Amino acid sequence: MTKINKLNLVKDALSDVAEICNITEGELSIDYSLDLDEELYRELEKLTEMTLVLKKALTGKDMVAVQAALIMSRIYSMNLRNFFNDIYDDIETIGRSDGYNWPEIPEGYQLSEHYKFSNR
Repeated sequence: MTKINKLNLVKDALSDVAEICNITEGELSIDYSLDLDEELYRELEKLTEMTLVLKKALTGKDMVAVQAALIMSRIYSMNLRNFFNDIYDDIETIGRSDGYNWPEIPEGYQLSEHYKFSNR
């Protein structure tokens, strides 16, 4: 099973920047009280389990069960899409905030090597 265990870093960083921008948690999409790593893992697990149901139903040629499994898979996929969409929305809300006087990014700006890292 795929396990991503660094999304709480994203959550914490966004929360820190939101605070600097005077954005309250009520204005954001993510529930910042949640453990994002666990939330993602649970949703991926539901989708994976439903995929196993789908495969078993296909093997048994039970097309009613196949259709039901497809519907449930769609729901779990939508939950995952919404999960990442909430992160995207919060990045947009924070990045476009008027609550902080953002400096102009110079044309051709590149992040310094100081900020870059390898996560491998």
